[in-house]
Amino acid sequence: MGADVNHEQPFYGIGAVARLTGLTDHTIRVWERRYAAVVAERAANGRRIYKPADVEKLILLKRLTDRGDAISQIAGSTIDELRERAQSMSEMSSTQHPDRVATAVLGDFLPGALRHYQRDLAPLDVVLTDDSSERFLADVQRYDIDVVVMESPVLDDASLDQLTDCMKRAGAPRGVVLYGFGRARDVDRCRDFDVIALRSPANVDDVRGAILRAYTPPTAVAKPKAQSKQVAAQWRFDGPVAPRRFSRQQLATLSQASTSIDCECPHHLAELVSDLSAFEIYSANCASRDEDDAALHAYLHRTTAEARALIEVALEKVADAEGISV
Repeated sequence: MGADVNHEQPFYGIGAVARLTGLTDHTIRVWERRYAAVVAERAANGRRIYKPADVEKLILLKRLTDRGDAISQIAGSTIDELRERAQSMSEMSSTQHPDRVATAVLGDFLPGALRHYQRDLAPLDVVLTDDSSERFLADVQRYDIDVVVMESPVLDDASLDQLTDCMKRAGAPRGVVLYGFGRARDVDRCRDFDVIALRSPANVDDVRGAILRAYTPPTAVAKPKAQSKQVAAQWRFDGPVAPRRFSRQQLATLSQASTSIDCECPHHLAELVSDLSAFEIYSANCASRDEDDAALHAYLHRTTAEARALIEVALEKVADAEGISV
């Protein structure tokens, strides 16, 4: 990196390097200043300029950090070392083909994108998506989840705590956070919690790749103590809750929508769905005195979800009949 400038080779300004690598100007400066990942030359006007080798190294560093490596651990590696590590990680990923990766997603935009491309996500099985953290925490306990994915505009202690809480509730060993802005030290801390940090904007393929890298094959764990026959018979709970069809924003839109006739059915149905969703959250988090009480609350949560799903179907049909777009 410290060799004399070869004026015959091309040089790139920091904006061009950002476009070529997918990194932001800020990240490039931080990696250079804090970790000496690359050392820019200076043009006659004092601006940073980078050699093709610098660009290649930054591309490799981004690829590896996207896969979970900490920049502090790999910034000092040579290009050859980074190539070798990237190759070994690619070979490792290509030899592991899980049949199914049960995924739960919390966020404002990512759930819709993943639902739209669901057929192209195999072996990912997106079993739960939501934009409400309360609803998500209530529902995720009813699934067997491999990886929890969360969108967050900022990566900090609070967002990492929120994600690890979601992982704990879901019994998921690994997580992925798609973040907008964050400090390098917070990105590094993600590794301590088995979380892969992926910088947005990221496309669906990037997210899919991060989830597959995060996935770890399940290991045998001690199963919870079996319920008594009386409990199992009276409050039997099998399978996941019904998935939600509407986000909070969509319900608000439907609640305020005007129709072609003097009819307030969309408004009332949207309120019913909201009320049932609220009780789902309440029953999922209600304190239980004993095993029977816990089974009862699980039963209430499940039956409320089934009722909410029925009303959602009715609301969907009414909205379609009235030409209400959500």
